[in-house]
Amino acid sequence: MSYKTILVHLNRASRAEAVLEPVVDMARKNEAHVIGVYLQPRIQAAIAVDTLGNTTMLLDEIKIEQGNAEAIAATFERLTRGQTFTAEWRNVPATMPDFAGNVIDQAMTADLVVASQHDPDWSQSGQLDFPERLILESGRPVLTIPYVGHYKTIGQTVVVAWKQGRESSRAVFNALPIMKHAKIVHILQIAEKRETLRPATELAAALARHDVKAELQMSQAIDQSIGNELLSRIADLGTDLLVMGAYGHSRMREYVFGGATRDVIKTMTVPTVFSH
Repeated sequence: MSYKTILVHLNRASRAEAVLEPVVDMARKNEAHVIGVYLQPRIQAAIAVDTLGNTTMLLDEIKIEQGNAEAIAATFERLTRGQTFTAEWRNVPATMPDFAGNVIDQAMTADLVVASQHDPDWSQSGQLDFPERLILESGRPVLTIPYVGHYKTIGQTVVVAWKQGRESSRAVFNALPIMKHAKIVHILQIAEKRETLRPATELAAALARHDVKAELQMSQAIDQSIGNELLSRIADLGTDLLVMGAYGHSRMREYVFGGATRDVIKTMTVPTVFSH
């Protein structure tokens, strides 16, 4: 089992290299075809409907946008040039006001989708970073890269956040192509308060049949949320990749009451493979 098509959504020149670095490493290991997707915002359409005479300002925005697109394309070409895998660049005009929908359409035929975490310090992140939408609507596993830091290689020390259920099961087996190259995989089960969990021995055995060395880890979230306990244990174990199911509860319930998915997506410290 391997990833043969990896699609990476790139939208910001200053972070393009950081998002691409782990993709290049995975593509080498899997002999994959890498598709870089840049989505062109519909600034031209804004000019057509501008009623305030701000054409000059909008033209300046177009120049900035074109410069950003060219810089990202150059980074993609530089990092994928001369590699053992094939690469394809797509400069996609936005065909609908919903920017995420354009990328979701591109993502549905990929084995793995790669995107950046939302950056609260970037004014355009709310519009152009949408990992949650990709996770929930593409039907594909989504490797989300934190908005800070560089991660040239990932998957040497992996933590699987395991909870019996569809989302967790899907995440584990979607991440097998990465875990097959890991030095160690920790299957981490976190109990809520005084909950008693059955050790995930069957999962460890199933992974062993794929030549994945896995160790069982148990923890309890007593004085903090499961999400925060998970992030704490990741640090303790020296993790460079987290694998977890996303939104086992409804998204609205997680938004109102909190949840592990929301905690990790908001405050992740390592690249994370999510599956829904």
